[in-house]
Amino acid sequence: MIIFSYSFPHKKSQDFILLIDALGYQIEAVLASRPKKLNLPRKKYRYKPVHTGLFEISDICNHLKIPYYEFDDHNSKDCVNLLSVMKCDLGIIAGARILKGAVIDAFSKGVVNFHPGIIPQARGLDSMLWSLYLDLPIGVTGHFIDERIDAGRVIMRKYVNIRKDDTIIDLSLRLYETQLEMLPEIFNAISDKSFKTEAISYDDSGYHKSFPFDLEDEVMEKFELRKTK
Repeated sequence: MIIFSYSFPHKKSQDFILLIDALGYQIEAVLASRPKKLNLPRKKYRYKPVHTGLFEISDICNHLKIPYYEFDDHNSKDCVNLLSVMKCDLGIIAGARILKGAVIDAFSKGVVNFHPGIIPQARGLDSMLWSLYLDLPIGVTGHFIDERIDAGRVIMRKYVNIRKDDTIIDLSLRLYETQLEMLPEIFNAISDKSFKTEAISYDDSGYHKSFPFDLEDEVMEKFELRKTK
């Protein structure tokens, strides 16, 4: 098993590595992508918790004796060449941008992503906000990726309830924790010989971009309304 991560202190990268190791699965290597400057639009509200106590991913791997490789980009020639030598079966995304076919095709079983939205309806960025705004179900989708955005073959979906006393950050955190809860379930499903994925036809124009600043007040109103249902 190969884990795709970021090279800098990152909550999901850290938690996925530690949990997969604790579950007793062998991590053959962690492939880490260095930071890039992203020109994302500003947000009016904060939707995610601010994490503290994060460690360098390289330090975690050194402590757990997991081979660690760092690249400017997961799609780089060096990364693709390494994967061709390693001949891996399964990849897990704990931190990555869009992976290209040469990377995905290096895995005999595929590469698994955990998307904090129900796909295909909530593909793309800010899936929690778009789901609230469009009155879509809230949840997480575990899926084998392909080259398209939040596409591929669905392994499982898990729905998340909104509680009456939730803040928007509570909901964001529960979506993240659901991804961690799904890890062993996904592994068990993949190891089941009778397991079947769900192939879905996607419209490539149908993924969401960053949630607009001028709709944030409205989405917060819709969130409060969802809490009363």
